[in-house]
Amino acid sequence: MVSLATLYIPAGLVIGLGAAAPVGPVNLMVIQQALAGHRVAAITIGAGAAIADTLFALAAAFGLGTLGVLLDRHDTIIRVVGGVVMLAFAAVVWRSAPRLGGSAVPVSRPRSLALGLGMAVTNPASLLFFVGSFSAIGFLGLGTDTPQHRVNSILVAASVFAGAMAWWAFVSALATRFRASLSDHLLVLLNHGTAIALALFGSVALLAAIAP
Repeated sequence: MVSLATLYIPAGLVIGLGAAAPVGPVNLMVIQQALAGHRVAAITIGAGAAIADTLFALAAAFGLGTLGVLLDRHDTIIRVVGGVVMLAFAAVVWRSAPRLGGSAVPVSRPRSLALGLGMAVTNPASLLFFVGSFSAIGFLGLGTDTPQHRVNSILVAASVFAGAMAWWAFVSALATRFRASLSDHLLVLLNHGTAIALALFGSVALLAAIAP
């Protein structure tokens, strides 16, 4: 019988979907951009988050112990940086004036990629998710001991990326599908709601960093 611990591609796909699906700041930004008619920017933000997930997956595959030490040593600074980043984006989103017409200017691809990567990589919960997922599955044959182990590790990480990107493509397409039912006023309200949610995420991260 084939063990789940050696089903690198299916398990990686599921982990990638699981990492991307929870509603958080990246999901909110992807939806906000897609509803504004910037589907490419929305998917690019998701791609940035997927790259962060892939980096976490590689770190987990090549050494859970190293990842745990990183989290323990730098948890406070990671939370502070993540909180500040989210608060800054909250201010930008709140002040924006989106329009459903063609006059709206989409976020550039490099900026969108950096946005998704920055928000995802500074989220300590993502580190914990990958440590927990890899530990729960109990992957066999990962690490750096042999060339095959390294190939297996890369295969899992690539599958995580594919799973995450599948989610972002789905969310972007779904938000774009319902865009026709919106008005400019509703889009502004959505932006304000997104900004408030991002500010809450950032505030919680900062409070967690300074709490004794």
